Amino acid sequence: MKYKIEKLGAFGEGVARQDGKPIFIKGALPGEIVEAKLTLVKKSFSSAQITKIVSSCADRIKPTCKYFGRCGGCALQHLDYKAQLKLKKQTVEETLKKVGGLDVEVDEVVPSPQIFRYRNKLSFPVKASKVGLYEENSHNVVDIDDCLLQKKWNVLLIKALRSFIKDLGLSGGGGEIKHIVAREKNGSICVTLVTSSLVKIDKFVDYLPFDNFVLYQNVNSSSNNVILSDEFYLIGGRGQRPDFHPASFYQVNDDIESRLYADVLDECEDKTVIDAYCGAGNLSLMIAKKAKTVYGIEICRRAVDEAIERANRRGVLNVEFICGDCKQEFPRLVSRDLGDVSVVFDPPRKGLDENTLDAAITLSPEKIVYVSCNPATLARDLKTLSTFYDIKKLKVYDMFPQTIWEETLVVLSRKKPTNVSI
Repeated sequence: MKYKIEKLGAFGEGVARQDGKPIFIKGALPGEIVEAKLTLVKKSFSSAQITKIVSSCADRIKPTCKYFGRCGGCALQHLDYKAQLKLKKQTVEETLKKVGGLDVEVDEVVPSPQIFRYRNKLSFPVKASKVGLYEENSHNVVDIDDCLLQKKWNVLLIKALRSFIKDLGLSGGGGEIKHIVAREKNGSICVTLVTSSLVKIDKFVDYLPFDNFVLYQNVNSSSNNVILSDEFYLIGGRGQRPDFHPASFYQVNDDIESRLYADVLDECEDKTVIDAYCGAGNLSLMIAKKAKTVYGIEICRRAVDEAIERANRRGVLNVEFICGDCKQEFPRLVSRDLGDVSVVFDPPRKGLDENTLDAAITLSPEKIVYVSCNPATLARDLKTLSTFYDIKKLKVYDMFPQTIWEETLVVLSRKKPTNVSI
C-alpha cells in the first residue's frame, strides 16, 4: 500500500496517516511516497516497513556507514545535514508548544563542525564475541569494525578486544565480558571492561595499542539495561593517564561543548551560582573563573571526589562541591542565605523533579540557565517555570549529528512584578 510521509517522528521514522491514525515507517522521509507493508497494528498507531520508494525526498542522501539501517546507533544518515538541522529546530519548537504550551521561535541550530568522528565516548555491548551496537529495539548485537560517529581509535579498540577474547577464550554477553566503554580527553583514553564477575583481565593492557591510557574493570552482575555498576577496579595503564573516572559525566562532542559552555558562562558573571547536576565539575570550574562563588551538586561520589581534586590542583577556592541527590541537596542549599543567586540546571533526560522545581521557585533566582538533552522534559519544566520567568534566550546545538538528539540552552529571567494602581 502507498503512503505519503508527512513528517519525521520522535525516533527519526517517517510518519504517514491512514484514517487519522499515525503509521510509523522506518527510513521514510517527509514528502516521500512509499510502498510499505504493516508489521505492527495497534489501536492508536501502526508500524510498517518500506518495500519501495515511489517518490523520494530531495534531501535524501546515500548513508556513509555500511551498517546504517542495521544498527540502532544512527537514525538520520540518509538525510542531508542541513535538513537534519532544520528537523531538530522544528522538533524543539513543536515539543515546546505541544507539551509546554509555549509558542517560541527557535533560532537556527548551531551546527557541529564535524558531522562524523565527533564522539569522544563509546559504549559497545559484547555478545558471543560480537562487538558493536544493538539493533533498534532489540538485544541483537550488530558486529562492527568501525563506528563513523566515533574517533578513529575505536577501530583499534574493537580489534584489540576481539583478539583478547579469542586468545583467552572469554565469552561475551551473559558470560565474562558484557560491555566495553571508553572515553578520550586530551590525548588520553580511559577504557573500562564491564564483566559479569570478577575475572582477571590484566593481560588486556598488553593488547591496547595506545600510548596514553588507563584500564578499569567494572563488575556488573545485574541483567538490566544499566551498563555500569558502582564496582570499579583500576587494572593498569601506560603513559599519560586520563585525569577523570569512567563514571564521570562529560558531553560527547568537544566542539559543541565548548560553544555551549561559552554561552552558559556569559550568563554567570559576578554572581553566586548553583550548578545543579554538576558531574565532575567541568562546567563548575569554568564558572568559578567568572562568578563570585559556585556551589556544585552531584549524586556520584566519584565524580565529586574528582571535582574536588581538580579544584585543589588548580587552586580554585571559590567553589564548593556537594555530594547527594539534587532533589534533596538543592532544597537544602536554597534554605541557606546565599544572597543574589543564579542557577544552572543540566539534568539527566528525565528533567527536574518536583522537589527541585519547587525549591527553584522558592529561591526565585534572578536568572535560571537550563541545559537540556530532552525537549519533552524541558518543555514540561518550562511550563511550570514560565509562570514566574520569561524566556530570555533559547538556543539549540547539534551535539549529536546523524541522530535525532540535540542539546538546548534556555536562559530564564525572573518576571518583574506588575504595579497595580487602585
